[in-house]
Amino acid sequence: MTMKKQLIFMIFMTMNVWALAQNPKLGVVSFDANQNELKPDELTELLRIEISKHGKYELVDRYEIKEALSKASIDPKTCLSKSCLMEAGKILKVDYLVAASVDKLGEALFIRIRLLNLQNASVEKEIVKEFLYIPQKLNTMISICVNEMNGVENDKVIVNSLSNKESYESAINNPYYQRLNLSGPRMGYTFFTGQTANVLRAPESQGGYDALPAFFQMGYQFEIQYLSEGKWQALFEFIPLVSGMDQGLFIPSITLLNGIRSNKNGLEFAIGPSFNVVKRTDKYYFDGKWHRPTDRPNTEGNPLEKKLDSRGSYNFASYVVIAAGYSFRSGKLNIPVNAFFVPSKDDMRFGISFGFNIRNK
Repeated sequence: MTMKKQLIFMIFMTMNVWALAQNPKLGVVSFDANQNELKPDELTELLRIEISKHGKYELVDRYEIKEALSKASIDPKTCLSKSCLMEAGKILKVDYLVAASVDKLGEALFIRIRLLNLQNASVEKEIVKEFLYIPQKLNTMISICVNEMNGVENDKVIVNSLSNKESYESAINNPYYQRLNLSGPRMGYTFFTGQTANVLRAPESQGGYDALPAFFQMGYQFEIQYLSEGKWQALFEFIPLVSGMDQGLFIPSITLLNGIRSNKNGLEFAIGPSFNVVKRTDKYYFDGKWHRPTDRPNTEGNPLEKKLDSRGSYNFASYVVIAAGYSFRSGKLNIPVNAFFVPSKDDMRFGISFGFNIRNK
């Protein structure tokens, strides 16, 4: 083979490799919207940007599209039929053409994206997705549709948050996520064990309360979501409660909890301090019992400790509460159910509570 033929052969092969390496040419013509607040020009550009992120196509510049279609007297905003789109594609000399539409029906948004193949004059792929009506998240919705068009798997949590009205609130599907959404009444029971249970059962003449070691409690939970991203949200909870009313007692308390909740399944965990006021008095331990110095002189010099006693004076007390829960949902009704326990040196108490509230949009 002569040098000239070798050179021609190399040029021919290079051109073929270059041609094969070229991405197919694609034009984004229109994005129709049936709502005034949804701007077609912005949506069209969002769609073009999302498609360009995948790097599968060579996109025609929007200014070239506008100029070429204007010369042919075609308005991109009204070019929605298949025949018009095919004609536009021939004018633009592209391999593929994309057109889309978004429609608000009730509280839902329906996004439709069509990928037209100009080589065989057919609709190669059509994506139709239903979302919640959240205009602030249109860019994410378009991204989900484009991913599906290109065979890329979407994050199921994000898709569910934007398409399922029963999904748990997050910054994805609720731009105003900092409002209180689980505040409401709380009620339940606390069960006491160990030394505290013995004091509660004891008669009043012995410093007890002549009560069962299980108190009904009720109050109100004030909740603030101060962070909400992805699968988790951070919570601050302020819970004033009154306990013991079923036993003829009135024991107020305040609990402050900091915790996290899963946006995916509603599980939550929290920990924080609890404060109340109880009657205590000085006692010492001798011969297997606790005694007050006024009842039996402390001749042995045993150390005195503040102990629960109905004959004592009011003292400030603090504890640590560890809690876990799950929020059931039925439409707009939230039903949070929580279990908790309070460890201490003398005993352990535990309990369960539930509440409800109606989530307002």
